[in-house]
Amino acid sequence: MTLRDGSLLAGLLACAVVAAADQPVQQPIFRAGTDLVRVDVTVTNDDEPVTDLRLADFEVTEDGVPQVVENVQLTRVSGNRASDLNEPLEIRSREHALLEAAREDVRLFGIFLDDYHVDKRPEITLPLREAISSFIKQLGPNDLAVIMEPLESLRDLTYTRSKTDLLNRVRPFEGRRNETFPVKSAVEELQLTQRNWMELRAGVTLSALGALATQFGGLREGRKSILFFSQGPPVRPGSPNDALLKEAMEAANRGNVTIHVIDPRPLGSVGFGGEEILRRIAYDTGGRAIVSTNDPERHLRSVVSDASTYYLVGYTPTRKTNDGKFHEIKVKVNRRGLKVTARRGYWAASEKELTAAAEAAATPVNVPLNAALAAITDSLSGRSVNVWTGISRGEGDHARITFTWEPTPGPVLAPADKPAQLEIQPVNEAGKETMPAQVIGGAPGELPLMARFDWPGGRQRLRFTSQNKAGETLDRWVQTQVVPDLSKRALVLATPRFLRARNMLELRALEANPSPSPTALTRFTATERVLVEIECAASAGEQPQVKVDLLTAKGDLLRPMEAPPLVDGRLRMSLPVSSLANAAYILRITATAGDQSAEQWVAFRVAR
Repeated sequence: MTLRDGSLLAGLLACAVVAAADQPVQQPIFRAGTDLVRVDVTVTNDDEPVTDLRLADFEVTEDGVPQVVENVQLTRVSGNRASDLNEPLEIRSREHALLEAAREDVRLFGIFLDDYHVDKRPEITLPLREAISSFIKQLGPNDLAVIMEPLESLRDLTYTRSKTDLLNRVRPFEGRRNETFPVKSAVEELQLTQRNWMELRAGVTLSALGALATQFGGLREGRKSILFFSQGPPVRPGSPNDALLKEAMEAANRGNVTIHVIDPRPLGSVGFGGEEILRRIAYDTGGRAIVSTNDPERHLRSVVSDASTYYLVGYTPTRKTNDGKFHEIKVKVNRRGLKVTARRGYWAASEKELTAAAEAAATPVNVPLNAALAAITDSLSGRSVNVWTGISRGEGDHARITFTWEPTPGPVLAPADKPAQLEIQPVNEAGKETMPAQVIGGAPGELPLMARFDWPGGRQRLRFTSQNKAGETLDRWVQTQVVPDLSKRALVLATPRFLRARNMLELRALEANPSPSPTALTRFTATERVLVEIECAASAGEQPQVKVDLLTAKGDLLRPMEAPPLVDGRLRMSLPVSSLANAAYILRITATAGDQSAEQWVAFRVAR
């Protein structure tokens, strides 16, 4: 790839990092056919919400044409639970978080920390941390928030109500504007090989912002707020980043997402360009532009107020067709002295999009398929290593959780930047160690290659630390592992394992090894030999039967595969990657024993 291909590289990097091309895509919510259009409108007087307006007080135009306002609803959300008062507020899983985000009595906030475009200087960083912390402390017990940085993928986001977790995430935050070291990931290593790396970073930021707005838009119809902390990514008119900015604004407008921008630089220090982009983002999405101020905390209090009290104004547009175009909205009130803020417009769905959305809504959601596709390892992960997690039956009534890892593919690294081992440390919510850590080496001479923990059903919190050969930390993160309760299951089908051999010598070693380490990367080339190992345990006296089907990424059957019988509860079979085209595929593995059955769906990708 030459330097002339920089714009293409920017798009590739942005898509690889945040959109996770192998993940199932959230279906957009189309709120604007030729039927009712609803606009959320904030009306204030000296920054205090005005709550006594009526239908006759509002005037709306679309593309300059007056519209008939049909209904006006005042919405008030306090941050406290309005119903289900006995239900615990703690977020139990990602699925639970998304269900909570859809509630009308939940205020939803996204905090986007654009470290690529924030100066590292203490006079910038310290007040910024204080402002964000002050905002977090204002949140109510029922509010839901998520923090995102440019290199994070959507599947890694953690929606939470824990102010402690949010504050812990903010306290170490530092800007990295114009900083090239340390390099956080293979993506950044690739960026720095290009002369226009600053433009590439801006593209990553805008793609991530657009991805977050798209995800927010798919969660519910009411108001959602993103706080964009940045000094402004550089955007040249007509550049690829200009197109990415427009796409992000389109996603926000289509999803009814308000983006408030906060420039951490103090009054009088804003240079050319950055403020203009930030004001454009706020204007296009009906958000606040908090720039050139020494008191951002006061303005952030107004952001909470905006999300707490607003009007939903509805009208049926006079246009007659679903044209897929942008339609400008202007909202006014007939009372003087009031400030009215609303999104600038919306993108109407086209007839083709509405038909596709209706077909998708009528199609049952294939949960196992979506989960399998979401788990495909992205070779441009923001982590220094890729981790594979397997679940099988352990000792007694416990489940055995197995981990292994491989370095994230990317440019050749210096020895000090190469991961050599991964430490896995169980911890509690306070970060205190609960049992001894296990360390996995990264080469055959650095055994063990797998870490194993036997746990009862429930949730376990783990701290992962990747280190180089000198024992220096390269990357660290904490995640929650859900451990299934296998104690009452008569039939347990373990997580399938892919075994990779790049040549005949490695293949023979795999075939001779009774317990080889599975690959953590599920992207294979046609020249590799790939084996699938399946483990199944049933109650005494039962012999499970295993069936394996090869599916497309849409879940359509390509062909059944010949699976050998289980021997001592385990089988291995070859995966015919050499005969498969470049695409994502699914293995649907079904085990039966008597009247019991179990199923696993696992995805992989073939790429030249």
